[in-house]
Amino acid sequence: MARRNKQQIIVVTTTMLAAKTKTCLLLLGSCSAALATSAFLAPSPQQAIKASLNGGGGNQRIISSSSRLYSIEIEDEDEEFISASSMKNIAAAAAAAATTSSNAEEEFTIEGYSRCLSPTEAKKSILDESRQYSIIDRRPKWQRALRKPVKLLTKPIAKVISSKVLRNKPTKPGSLILLRCGESSWTKTGRFTGWADPDIIQPGILEMEHAARLLLSEGYEPDIIYTSRLTRAVKSTWTVLNELNAPYLPVYKSWRLNERNYGALTGLKKMDAAKELGVEVVQAWRNSLKARPPPMKKCDPYYPGNDRRYEDLSEDQIPLTESLNDCMERARPLWEYGIAKEIEKGNTVLVVAHTNTLRGLMKVIDDIGDDEIQEVSMPAGIPFVYKFDANMKPLPPAEGKLSQAHASGIFLEKPGLLKEALKQTEEWNEAVPGSYGQKVEGMNRVSTLEKSLQKLKEDQAMSNAAGGIIVDPNDDGQLIVTNMANGAPMMDIEEQVDAEFEEFNDNAREAEVTLNIQKADKVSPGIVKQGKSKDPVVVFIRHGRTPHNNLGLFTGWEDPPLAPDGVEDAKNAGRLLKLHGFEFDVVYTSWLRRAIETAWYCVDELGDTWLPLVKSWRLNERMYGALTGKSKQMIANEYGEDQLKKWRRGFRIKPPPVSSYSLSYPGNDYKRTKKFQLHRKFPKTESLHNCMQRSIPFYTQRIVPEAVDKGKRVLITSHENAIRGILMHLCEIPEEAMNQLHLPNGLPLVYNVKRKCITLLDDGSGKDPMEVHDFGPAAQYLFRPCELDDDFFEQMEQQALQSKEAEVSAGDKVAA
Repeated sequence: MARRNKQQIIVVTTTMLAAKTKTCLLLLGSCSAALATSAFLAPSPQQAIKASLNGGGGNQRIISSSSRLYSIEIEDEDEEFISASSMKNIAAAAAAAATTSSNAEEEFTIEGYSRCLSPTEAKKSILDESRQYSIIDRRPKWQRALRKPVKLLTKPIAKVISSKVLRNKPTKPGSLILLRCGESSWTKTGRFTGWADPDIIQPGILEMEHAARLLLSEGYEPDIIYTSRLTRAVKSTWTVLNELNAPYLPVYKSWRLNERNYGALTGLKKMDAAKELGVEVVQAWRNSLKARPPPMKKCDPYYPGNDRRYEDLSEDQIPLTESLNDCMERARPLWEYGIAKEIEKGNTVLVVAHTNTLRGLMKVIDDIGDDEIQEVSMPAGIPFVYKFDANMKPLPPAEGKLSQAHASGIFLEKPGLLKEALKQTEEWNEAVPGSYGQKVEGMNRVSTLEKSLQKLKEDQAMSNAAGGIIVDPNDDGQLIVTNMANGAPMMDIEEQVDAEFEEFNDNAREAEVTLNIQKADKVSPGIVKQGKSKDPVVVFIRHGRTPHNNLGLFTGWEDPPLAPDGVEDAKNAGRLLKLHGFEFDVVYTSWLRRAIETAWYCVDELGDTWLPLVKSWRLNERMYGALTGKSKQMIANEYGEDQLKKWRRGFRIKPPPVSSYSLSYPGNDYKRTKKFQLHRKFPKTESLHNCMQRSIPFYTQRIVPEAVDKGKRVLITSHENAIRGILMHLCEIPEEAMNQLHLPNGLPLVYNVKRKCITLLDDGSGKDPMEVHDFGPAAQYLFRPCELDDDFFEQMEQQALQSKEAEVSAGDKVAA
C-alpha cells in the first residue's frame, strides 16, 4: 500500500460547565492531496472554529481527512446536558494527537469512502452490493448465460429492424425523484440522529402520503425505488408505495444513502450541545462541508458496527464520524453505477433518503460548488424532480416551475405549504380528535362486490342476533321489517370455506400426526436462538386474511389488501418469531399486496425493516381464471356443483380462462406489465400443477443458490398454493394429497434445511396446534419426524454436558 504524508490540524477548544474544564479536539487533513498545515492552539472556541475553517488563518483550503481522533478519559459528574460517555468521545487526548502529528511518514489507511476509491473499485463495490440479492425479477443465471450468445448474434439484426422498420426512437432517459424521508421521533425532539434508528412518527407518515399524492397528481409513476437501511426511510418508502398502490415495485436499500454519521454527537440534543460547546462550534460541525464532529467509540451504543444490518460492510467502510463531504461522496458511486444507469434505461427512479445524502446527489448531478451546496435545502414531504437529456445532463426547469438556486430540478409544491397544513392538522386534532390525519380502521381499498357482501354479512349477523328479524330504513326513512325465517336464506357467508383452500377428500385416510414443536423457555423467552444458529433455515408464512378470504371469494391474482384481522395475523407471526429469537437475512414474497404487507408487518415486529425484500410474480397465488372474485355459491349456480368440485379438487384441471378484456386479466394491469418483461404470455388460468411449475423452480433455481446454499436465513411470505408447491418438493408430498393440505393464515412453518423437517413454534398458550389450526388430512406428510444427523447428536451431548456442569456448580454452592 502506498505511503503518504498525513497532514493534520489540531483545534483545541475549551468550555466551562460546573467548574469542570472540557477539552475538544478537531483533527482535519486531506486524503487526496498533500496539504501543508500546522497545529495551533486557539484561545476560544469561536476563534478555534473560525481558524480551522479558514485553514489556520491563511488562505489554504482544508479538506477532510481519514485521520483518526483520539479521546481522553475524563470524569464528569454533571450529565444534565451531555453524558460522561459522550463527552469522552468528544474530548481528545492532546498527547496522543501530538504523537500522531509528529509521525509524518506512516502508512495511509484507505477508508471505504468513495473519495479514496478508484473508479474501478467504486463500481465493483456497487455491483457487489446489488448482486447479493437481485431485487429485479429476472431469469436465472444459467438461462442468461445460454441466451447471451444468441443475443450477441441477433443484436445487429434487431438494431436494423428497430431503426429502419419500426423506426423506434432511442430510449428517453427517465426522471429522478428525490424525496426526504418523513419526520422521526428524534427529529421532533431536536437530536443528532445520523445512523441511529428512531422510528417514523405520525406527522412523518402524513408527509409521505402527501408526497405520494403530489406524484399522482403530476402523473409520475416510479419504476424502481432506492432508499437507505434506516427504519424512518424504509417506512417512508412503504407509505409512499402504499399510497401509490404500487407495493410490488422493487426497493433497493443501500447503506450509502444513510444519513450523515454525527459521531459522538449522535443522540445528543442540538440545543444542549450548543449550550455546552458553544453555538458556533456546533453550527460549524453541522454546516461546514469539511469539518467532522468528534468520532464515536466502538463501544458506543450507536456504533453501526454493532448492528447486524451492516454485517456486509468491512470495518473501514463503517464511519466513526463524517463531514458533510464524507456523506455526499459516500452516495456518489451509487449514483454513477446504480441510479444513473436505471435512468438511462428509461426508468423513473424514486430516491427516498435523508437530507445530506440527497444534497450529495444534487451536488453531483448539477455540479454544485462546495460553497453553493450550503445554500441547497431539501424540505420533507415535497418531491424534487429532475429530467435529463440524451447525454444525462439535467434539463433546466421550465418557466414558471418552482426550483431553487444552483439546482435544475423542480419542486412539485411550494415548500412551506405542507408544513403549515400539518400544523393546522395538529391543531384540529387537538380540538377535535380524529378529525384529520388519523387512520380509520377498515378504510382499505375494497371493491363494490366486497362492500355488498360485507354488508350482507353484517345484516345476517344482525338477523341471527334478532331471531331472524332485520330492520332497515328505506329511501324515505321508514322502517321495513323483514322476517328471514319465512324464506330460505342463503348460506351465511361466514360459514363458507375460504375459496383458496381445496376441499379435503372424503376418502382420505386419517392418520395420527406427531408435530415437531420448538418450545419457548418460560423464564427466558426465545432461549432457543434460531437466529444465532449457523444452520440455514426457511420460514414459510401464508399471508394474513383479506376481505376476499373473509367473504369466501376466489382471490388468485386479485390484489386486495389485508383485512384488520389479517394485519394482526402478520403482526402475530412477527411477534412469535421474535419470541423464539429468529433473525433473517432476506425476505422473498410475491407481487401481490397481501403478501407484501404481511412481510412488512412481520419484519417491523422483528425490528428488521432493513432486510432485502425480493418480490417475484413466481410466488403469486394460483390464477383462478374466470372464477376470480366469485364465491363458491356464485360458481355453483353458474356451472353446477359437480363442475365446481372438479376444478377445486383436480390437481391438473384448469378453471375456464379469464377474458382478455377482463380487469382480472393481469395483462391489462399496465403498471405491472411494465415490470413483467420475462413472462411474455400472461396466465389466463392455472391449475394447481401450473402454479407449482413456477413456484418450485423459483425456490430451487433462485432462493436455494442465492440464499439457502450460502447458509442464509430465509423468510418467505406468499400464498397457499405457491407455498404448497414448495412444501410438496421439500416434504415429498404426493400429488394426490396436495388438495388435502390446508395452510393457516399467518402461521410460521419452520423448515430446517439440514434435518429436512417442518417445525411449529410454541406460542406459550399450552394449546395443541392441531386443535387450533386445521392442516387437513395431508398433515401427516407435512409433519414427518426430523432426520437425525451428526450435528443433532453433538448438540445433545453438549446440552447434557452443560446440564451436568450446572448441577456440579449448584452442588458446590450448597456445600459452600
